[in-house]
Amino acid sequence: MTTTLKIFRRQSPVQVLGPGQRAVIWVQGCPFACPGCIVPESWDARSGETVTLNDLSQWILSQPDLEGITLSGGEPMLQAEALNQLIDNLRQQRDLGVMCYSGYRLETLQQQGSPAQQQLLQRLDLLVDGQYRQQEHDNLLWRGSRNQRLLLLTSRYRETVEQQLSQGDESAGLSFVSATTGEVSFTGVPPLLGFRQQFESQMQQRGIHIQV
Repeated sequence: MTTTLKIFRRQSPVQVLGPGQRAVIWVQGCPFACPGCIVPESWDARSGETVTLNDLSQWILSQPDLEGITLSGGEPMLQAEALNQLIDNLRQQRDLGVMCYSGYRLETLQQQGSPAQQQLLQRLDLLVDGQYRQQEHDNLLWRGSRNQRLLLLTSRYRETVEQQLSQGDESAGLSFVSATTGEVSFTGVPPLLGFRQQFESQMQQRGIHIQV
């Protein structure tokens, strides 16, 4: 049984990466290396932080008023076995929804995915699938490019998603955090192409360091 997970970052609460208030886990390691990715630091599987599933579960469960968790990256499907265990640990104690980003298409995972990857699909309520394509960048709800799909795998978020899309398929926005060290970080899917580079340039001109 897998007992650890390699992560790039974790943050809670987050309200711009899925329905309601969420804890977000960015896993480490991605095979796609999509041009224009806003977190290329998460690609290298040898980097990141190794955390135990027990510690990560306790951290998530300690967060108040969570609707669920969002798995991003990096590529979550590369650590499907560990994520299955994490989700099971959490749901034994709280009814949390699970949203996941993946560069793999749903059909590919269903037809060619490993047993652990297919089991992870069965635990997801909401999936954003497909690699980010810079040439198809658009201002969309929780997605960065037009090829990416917002797929309801259970009925948990159907009403919420349908309501939001009826008001316009547009970005949920970005959230910004300023640390006591003076570093600034942002979370969310930027509606503007090349946002990170422009933002970093403007902040650097003001002597402010961007933390990813």
